[in-house]
Amino acid sequence: MKLKLMQITHDLAIGGLQQVVVNLCKFINKEKFNVSVLCLRALGPFTDEVRQMGIKVHFLPQPQNGTDYFSFLKVAKILRKEEIDIIHTHNTQPFVDGTLGALLSGRRITIVHTDHARDFPDKRRYMFAEWLMSHFAYKVVCVSEHTCQNLIKYEKISPKKVLTILNGIDGSKFDMEIDREQKKRELGLSGYDPIIGLGVRLTEQKGITYLLQAMPEVIKHFPNIALVIAGEGPLEEDLKKEAELLGIKRHVHFVGPRLDMPELLKLFDLYVLPSLWEGLPMVLLEAMTAGCPIVATNVGGVPAALRHDKSGVLVPPADPETLGLQIVKLLDDVDARKRYSENGIKIFHEKFSAENMIQKYEEVYNKS
Repeated sequence: MKLKLMQITHDLAIGGLQQVVVNLCKFINKEKFNVSVLCLRALGPFTDEVRQMGIKVHFLPQPQNGTDYFSFLKVAKILRKEEIDIIHTHNTQPFVDGTLGALLSGRRITIVHTDHARDFPDKRRYMFAEWLMSHFAYKVVCVSEHTCQNLIKYEKISPKKVLTILNGIDGSKFDMEIDREQKKRELGLSGYDPIIGLGVRLTEQKGITYLLQAMPEVIKHFPNIALVIAGEGPLEEDLKKEAELLGIKRHVHFVGPRLDMPELLKLFDLYVLPSLWEGLPMVLLEAMTAGCPIVATNVGGVPAALRHDKSGVLVPPADPETLGLQIVKLLDDVDARKRYSENGIKIFHEKFSAENMIQKYEEVYNKS
């Protein structure tokens, strides 16, 4: 008899956490698990992809005038109606609503939670909520060992409940060749060379302001360079204004959230991730499997994936001078970029495939 497994998340927007949910839906053993998804805030661009797999996506719309503090009651109703056996929650609010919903559902439901990384110490109410909910969880999964240590240190979650499962991605999406000139025309980048970029949420966490501050020095060496920023978020307008104030507006191209990131990664000569904190960022793994050389900040779980001077370059966070120097150095070194590209692909297949991730999650589900 199949176990009914529900993934509970904020939404299916374009993001690393959501990509993990999509991969869990896509690669889970369908002979053992009947999987569904519950979105607590919104749906998002990945919804169609999940539904095309034949997977049911539930949605609890939030009231227009504020937060629904009793949404866990609606969660309980859905869990009861769908006869769910296991819930897998992703980040704090889904952990709270999912756990309370499971406890009130009248069913014996196993709770598995994944923390996709935050800046620690986090707000006290969030840490308290996770500590409290962890008492009812079978396992609390972290996407990096760094995140595990933070949960044990700051949230006092029992080490017996915590384990690390590294993120994994679907490498088949990146096994392609593109027409670079055609893609450049599509993005309005004809005449620009080289092309560097990133695809992230436009938030403080991602440190994009430091990349913008690094660009004037980079432009001195590469006057036709383009920086492509894919994504959306609360800082978008502020970042556009900063690019204008820095006099680099012509070189910085905001292209919005993209479903064609595999093609963009094939276009980029260099991927730059200037984050201030991270778990194990999916975008980093995507860049590796696409064969894109990387410059990234040495934070959180990043060094667990990116090996300095083997698959890319690690730099200190919030240091635009060093970031700019390393971008210039790597763009000048074709041999190093080729070596990092080949090594990144190899490391991805060894450690970060979706199949590896799914196998470890299935072990957790089965043992529960």
